[in-house]
Amino acid sequence: MSPARRRHVRAALAALLALGIIGTSASPALARPAAAVPAPAPAPAQEEGTDGSGPVLVLAPRESVIRENTDLAFEVLLRNPGEDPVPGGRLELRISAAPLRDAAALDAAPPSATLRLAESTLGETAAEGEQLATVSVPQAELPPLSDAGVYVVEGSFVSDAGDAGKEVSLSGTTSLVWRSPGAAAGGTAGSGEGASAASPGLRLAVIVPIVLPSEIRTLPTRRQLEEIVPAWDELLTRARAQEATLAIDPRVIAGIRAYGADVPESASRFLTRLEQSTLPSFLLQFADADPAAQAALGYTSLLAPSSLDFVSRFGDFEPSTPSPTPRSGTPKPEDANGSEAAGGSSASDDAASGAQEGSGSTDATPGEEGEKGDDDAQDGTPSRPQLPSLDELLSWPQGLAAAWPANGAVDSETLALLRDSGLSTVVLGSGNVEGSASRGRIERSEALVTDDALGAAARAALAGATEPERAAGAAELSSRLALAASGGSDPVLLGLDRGAVADASEPAAVLDLLASLDWLSPAPVSALPEGDIELRAGGTDESRLELLRAAAARESSITELGAVLVHPEYLSGYQRARLLDLFATRYADAEAEFETVAAQFRERDSELLGGVRVISTEHTQLVGSSTRLPVQLRNALPFDALVTVEVAPSSAALAVEERRFADVAVAAESNDRLLVPVRSRVSSGESGIVVTVSAASGDPTVFTSTLPVTIRSSFETIALWVLGVLAALLLGFGTWRSVRRRAAGPGGAE
Repeated sequence: MSPARRRHVRAALAALLALGIIGTSASPALARPAAAVPAPAPAPAQEEGTDGSGPVLVLAPRESVIRENTDLAFEVLLRNPGEDPVPGGRLELRISAAPLRDAAALDAAPPSATLRLAESTLGETAAEGEQLATVSVPQAELPPLSDAGVYVVEGSFVSDAGDAGKEVSLSGTTSLVWRSPGAAAGGTAGSGEGASAASPGLRLAVIVPIVLPSEIRTLPTRRQLEEIVPAWDELLTRARAQEATLAIDPRVIAGIRAYGADVPESASRFLTRLEQSTLPSFLLQFADADPAAQAALGYTSLLAPSSLDFVSRFGDFEPSTPSPTPRSGTPKPEDANGSEAAGGSSASDDAASGAQEGSGSTDATPGEEGEKGDDDAQDGTPSRPQLPSLDELLSWPQGLAAAWPANGAVDSETLALLRDSGLSTVVLGSGNVEGSASRGRIERSEALVTDDALGAAARAALAGATEPERAAGAAELSSRLALAASGGSDPVLLGLDRGAVADASEPAAVLDLLASLDWLSPAPVSALPEGDIELRAGGTDESRLELLRAAAARESSITELGAVLVHPEYLSGYQRARLLDLFATRYADAEAEFETVAAQFRERDSELLGGVRVISTEHTQLVGSSTRLPVQLRNALPFDALVTVEVAPSSAALAVEERRFADVAVAAESNDRLLVPVRSRVSSGESGIVVTVSAASGDPTVFTSTLPVTIRSSFETIALWVLGVLAALLLGFGTWRSVRRRAAGPGGAE
């Protein structure tokens, strides 16, 4: 390399060092990155069979009514929740020698006089597993049955000794309706002495609920509507054939209307069918909330939704011209950069899935295709339309003034609360009254009394976890209806379980079963004769009440945080919808595991109570005399926030040049960074900045915290001196070498 080129290289190196020195003096503060907000860890899956329960044998006929020239087939389920396998063994089926006399015999011990029906063998059932088997009995091998009627079938399983030398004995029972070959069409299976094969039929009235699946915590998304509507359509069709009374969750109606012209076509057609139906109907409380629990908590009025704008903002409604004073209760839609939503997946539904609450599906806030822009004009030109009011979304003028509290939970306080709310008719379970009538008057209220035993059997037929369990429920329902018909009962009222219908894969299956029983004839609720009944006071579980009380107490704390949102009413409407869902009657059952549901609700509440806050870093170091300090803001709410951030030094060691940052937008459930210019007044030490987050108006304040800052500005001086000395030495050394080589001449260069 020539001396000239070497001089150029040394000059370039010196220039780079100088640029490094300048960059160091102007570099921002060296701060540790803000701690990431971890996603909530999924709840650990609970292991089945660890509760100490033993093996279970479930037995059910494949067909609940055995007709002429029909072979019998039984579904057998052996479930083993234990940690040890159940050895294989022998299964024996026996049938009662005579038909049952009445429905009470179904709940009693199996009859002692039985006839052998079939035998079979079952293999080993693995630990925490189950085994399905089918046992068939040809018609020619059936034992002689004396009469048509309802028979009990008992299954007994005895395992081999196994490795432990211990046998496992299990038993299970089911029932079936045996129709003699000579039974007349339209007759019923007789029972007991003197029963006729052509006994009079039974008039059956049915209440059919149309409700949302339990995974939906507020209102459905458009995609969820498309998935649910076919089942609702089929349910409505079968309900018409049964002359049923419809019990409708208002969320079904509001959830369709809330999307306006953007609603799926299938959902729009279903709502039109529902509105034009001649079937009697009544609205349940929003989300099927339980009036009995509210009465037990001392409420003087029923809970009601406060706003559904957090969903209807996604709808498409006719544009309107804004007036100087917008209608009360109709806020502007969310800005285009807002995105609270839930439950979808695609550019439409997926873009807004942040507010979905979990629980296995967690809480579902409807959300869809990103927000439509807030293009309200200021000059009176047509712009974004007003959203429909709550009354418009929930209007159902053709509905009866009726309520359906949780089964068995009604007392005088519940009836008084319902009357004060303008609801003069109440649906009760038969265990909640004294008397056998299906209709009567109690404390100035008209009461419709559903048969608890029929309801439990219908629930098992819909909600059974396996096909044998659903078949067992269908068999019990058929048997009880046959016994009621043979006993000449008055018209009976069957109320389908709302939780079972909501989550059933085929909710209309039980109505298909009723239609197949030719001894039944449909009857409207108005055809039920009145009788003498009295209230047998029920109650709500105290542990459930305590959890509901705590959840209701947190509501005000959460809705207060709405002050930081662009539209505060979104949060209040969202939280009230969640709370009403927590009050749902499906959680009143002792087997509903309400504690788990309430824990998930409380966890979501804790997330919402995070509001808009500053994410604290472990430690921030300030190594320059002045810089722009990053402050991380976290919006835990499912709606866009607009806040004011004020910053002040915690000591005289720091000076904050800009203390107030107005109208800071933080998107729903996301983070945003704010750069605060600060200057150190000392070379080293400990200090901090006090960050206050409040609503855009300045009140209320929702968060205040001090972020610690370590000042190390002396490091900057030392670094500058070190770099300067190195640069000077390098320049001096290069100059010295150049002078030496120039003095040495060409020979020295070689």
